[in-house]
Parts: sequence; structure tokens; C-alpha cells
Amino acid sequence: MSERLIEKIALPNGLILEIWDTSHLMAGDRWLVSLLAKVEVTVLPEYFSPLDDGEQAYQDLVAAHGNSLVFTQEKVRLFVDKGETKEVLTRLRRSIKDNLAAYLGNPKFASSYVLKKYGDLRDRQNWGAAPPSPDVS
Repeated sequence: MSERLIEKIALPNGLILEIWDTSHLMAGDRWLVSLLAKVEVTVLPEYFSPLDDGEQAYQDLVAAHGNSLVFTQEKVRLFVDKGETKEVLTRLRRSIKDNLAAYLGNPKFASSYVLKKYGDLRDRQNWGAAPPSPDVS
């Protein structure tokens, strides 16, 4: 399966939304039509200032994930007729641009996402699970 970058959108908060076409043939003339939205978020120390242990939290997250995180969301339609793939891709792309871009472009998105990932890391640590390997982009 190959991914093809079809659009980059500069968001109002300075982040870049990438839209990737990850569609592929399933069987016969039926396709899995899929778009993957990706946004890279840099982990900044100031995002942790509301926390009592902000400096340690920052160091813990960077140790587990590296200096950046990647938010992804996939929009998928199954068993699409070959003749309808362009139309379905257009609808999915419009949905991402109309709905997801506004969410990701919110000025508080980056800090909220980073703190959410830190909360996830703490939850895993509390349950004794090993942290994931760092994101490699």
C-alpha cells in the first residue's frame, strides 16, 4: 500500500495539516477509499506549565515520544466501486477540510494534545505497561 500526499494546509495556529491518500484496491473493482490526516505537534516545555511537576512531565514525555507527536485521523469508505472513487475521495477531503481543520487549527489544540498524550503516558505507567517507542517521522 502506498501513501500519496495530496494536500498541505497551513492552519491558523501555525501547524500544518497533511492529507494523504491511502486508498487501495480490495478485490475485483472494489476499493477501500481512505484519507489520512496528519499534523505534527512539537512538544514544548511551556505546555506543561499548568502542571505541578511540569518540568518532569515534559522530560518524561520527551523521553517516551521524542520532541514531536503526530496526530492522525483516518476517514475510510469500504467496497467503493472503481468508478466512484474520485467522488468519494472528494467528499472525504471536503469533510476533513470543513470539520477537522477547524479543530486542529484551534490555538489551544497543540497544548491540549500534548497534555493528553502525557496523561495517556501516565495512565500506562500507572498500569505498569511499557511506554511506546518514540515516534519517528
